[in-house]
Amino acid sequence: MGFLSSLKSFFSSSFHTLEGARPLSDAEQRGLALGAVYAAEGSLPMNALTMEADQRTAAKLLAGAWDVHGPQDVENTYAFLLTEGHRGYYAVVGPAVEATFEQRLGRRESEAKADEVAAQAAARGLDGPRAREWYLGWLASAKVGGHGELVDPLPASIVAWDAARVVHVSRLLVDAGFVDEARAYAAIAQAVDLARPAYASWKDFGDAFCAGRAFWKASNMRDPLDSEIGKFTSATRSLLEQEDSPWLTVRW
Repeated sequence: MGFLSSLKSFFSSSFHTLEGARPLSDAEQRGLALGAVYAAEGSLPMNALTMEADQRTAAKLLAGAWDVHGPQDVENTYAFLLTEGHRGYYAVVGPAVEATFEQRLGRRESEAKADEVAAQAAARGLDGPRAREWYLGWLASAKVGGHGELVDPLPASIVAWDAARVVHVSRLLVDAGFVDEARAYAAIAQAVDLARPAYASWKDFGDAFCAGRAFWKASNMRDPLDSEIGKFTSATRSLLEQEDSPWLTVRW
C-alpha cells in the first residue's frame, strides 16, 4: 500500500472497534447501527455491545442517568423506550411550536397555545403539565437559535432518539451484568422494528436522532438549549461519509 493510500485509510477509519470481539450476526450489526451516533460521538465500540466499563461504573451510570438500580428495573426501562419515550410529546409539541412561529403569536397568545398543548397531550394519555413546559422550552430553544444545527424542516418523528437509546442503555445493562446479550439484543430488535418504518434512510434516522436529543434537552425550561448538539450532528455526518461506517455497510 502506497503512502497516499495508507493516509486515506488512516483518516477514513476513525471509529473505535473492540479488538477480539466476537463476530456479529446481520441482525446484531443492524441493531448496533441504531446506536452508532452515540458510539461515534463517545468513541464506543462499533462492533460490540459494551461501553468497556467495569460493573461498578456501569451500575453507577445506570442509577444516575436512568434510575436503574438493578435487574428489577430493566423491563420498565425497555418498556418506556419501546412504547413511550419522548416521541409522543414531540408529536404534540413540535407542530404547536411551528404554528407559533408561522402565526407570529405574541407572549399572551403563546401562553394560550401552551394550555392548548397541555390539553391535547392529556387527551393522548400524556402528562399535560409536562407537555406544556416542553412546549415553552422547545419554543425558547428555537428563539435563541437552538434549532440551527438541525435539519430544516424538522423531522416528523423522533422515534430514532428513543430507538437509539435502547442500544445505548443496553451497553450499560450488559456491562453492569443486569442483562445478558440475548435479552439486550431482543430489545434492540424491537427498536429496529420500531424505527425502520419511520424513515427512508440512515440520514433521515440521524437527523431525527439529533432533533430528538435537542428536544429532550428543551424539557429543562431554565436551560433549554443543547450546547452539545454539535457533537452529535458532527457524528451523524461522519457516519454518512466515512468508509468504515456501519451506516454505509448496513443497508437501512
